Amino acid sequence: MARLFSDGSISTHVVKHESDIKSRVCGVAGIIKLNASPDCLGVCVEEPFSGQFSSVKALFPMIGAVVLECETQGLPWSFINLSKLKTHATGKGNAKKPDMQAAAKARWGVDLGEDEADAAWAAAFAMDSNLFG
Repeated sequence: MARLFSDGSISTHVVKHESDIKSRVCGVAGIIKLNASPDCLGVCVEEPFSGQFSSVKALFPMIGAVVLECETQGLPWSFINLSKLKTHATGKGNAKKPDMQAAAKARWGVDLGEDEADAAWAAAFAMDSNLFG
């Protein structure tokens, strides 16, 4: 999870949930509810990417939880294609995790883990593209 602030600074957090779907869905909804405030412009999530349906089928309920909680909280939401996210961050649609991390270090001056860098770039894409007005 990443929060990008209007001054350009960033805050990231690694969030781990139990492996059962109830914990994951409730956890994702809880994160959105916790961070929904007047200064929250919206929620941007990278789209699932995998060639195997069995690899992503657990993500579909979590996507539903994101949309439902955003709608409940009155927050705009968007999903971003992974290759667009990578292009925004690095200029290459096929960038690897270390490329995303290096781009994050260059932009924010902090070392981020693989998932943190992806989350940070989703937030940056939303802000840089003016997705939420």
